[in-house]
Amino acid sequence: MIVNSDWLKPKIKPYLHQISQDCISEIAVYIENNNIEEVDCDTCLIMQEVLSDEIEDEEFFDFSIENLEKLISYIADGNLNIRIHRDISGEIWFGVDKE
Repeated sequence: MIVNSDWLKPKIKPYLHQISQDCISEIAVYIENNNIEEVDCDTCLIMQEVLSDEIEDEEFFDFSIENLEKLISYIADGNLNIRIHRDISGEIWFGVDKE
């Protein structure tokens, strides 16, 4: 019987994270209520809090924070299906379905 708990845990990182509708709605409400034109420190801190509740993968989370303006622009444009992708080489990007 195998009892090594590390052996049972997969070491494969996720290749996709679908940002939930609740998270997108929370960000959209903040954007609308605060008339966000550019990302400042306060906006970044609030978005960090919202996204940390949503995204467990550290690399996806870091990518989202580093590319916060792009994420906010997708949400402001009304995109409701936003994903974070990672390919086998480790490159990360947002995937958006235009609706």
